[in-house]
Amino acid sequence: METNNYKLVIENIIMELKKFSDNIVTLNPPINPTLIVKFEKKYQLELPNDYKYLLSQSNGINLMGDEVLGITFSNYGYDLTSTYEFEHFNVQIPQFDYLIPFSPDGGGNFYCFDTSKRTNNGNSYKIVFWCSNYEYSETDEPEITHDNLSDFISECIIGWTLENYNYDGSRKVTGNGMGKY
Repeated sequence: METNNYKLVIENIIMELKKFSDNIVTLNPPINPTLIVKFEKKYQLELPNDYKYLLSQSNGINLMGDEVLGITFSNYGYDLTSTYEFEHFNVQIPQFDYLIPFSPDGGGNFYCFDTSKRTNNGNSYKIVFWCSNYEYSETDEPEITHDNLSDFISECIIGWTLENYNYDGSRKVTGNGMGKY
């Protein structure tokens, strides 16, 4: 969804995430803005405005294991900095310089901001899926999955959760007594 008012869209996403039980969603406290500047300066990359605004509301989110990473610069833990470092400097097939891995899929692959493809009047980047064991090339780039962060969170974090679970975390039941598949 292309929108000039990315802040309103992010605020609506946060409101939707707050509908979930605290037992299944984690909304971290807002980021110290100096951490954003530190990341951008260290890697000489500009984070998208929609992501920076999300961080100003919640420095990372986690809904039943699906997450958007925050920035902490801690020596332990899993955040945007440690993930960027690992995926660019410590793997057999490093990510392209212009990719920023912000959401793991749980299998070693990542959804990434593609900083070479701006959307939303420059406020967002296209989202691509990086398969960690595949060797991409300049002519065989990772697949674009979403136009912006809001679309990604709405589908992959909130939407996929609501396919099988209720806001309280209970499994949805179908006619056969099993969860929805």
